[in-house]
Amino acid sequence: MRRGILLGAGGDLNVKVVRDSSGLITQGLVVGESDYDHVELIVESNQGDFKDYPVLGCGEKYLKSVGRIAEMRADILTQLELDGYKADVKVSDTGELVIDVE
Repeated sequence: MRRGILLGAGGDLNVKVVRDSSGLITQGLVVGESDYDHVELIVESNQGDFKDYPVLGCGEKYLKSVGRIAEMRADILTQLELDGYKADVKVSDTGELVIDVE
């Protein structure tokens, strides 16, 4: 389990502002278990999106592709392993991507 700054809807930072009695902000960013956010970012990002890790990401190259499920599954597994995750990647009968991370 990794802890980090959590993302909210649409990939924006999850912010919950806490103010002291004077009205000054004392807390803002929400921190918690961030594995889901890490996996989501890796799967949605294109290679080159991360400056420090230019080969990280799966991105849009599998959208509207037919017959490339095995290739997509292998690519996602490789990308998650590069980030230190052990995962099981499946595509359901309805075509939904299911990723279980340890």
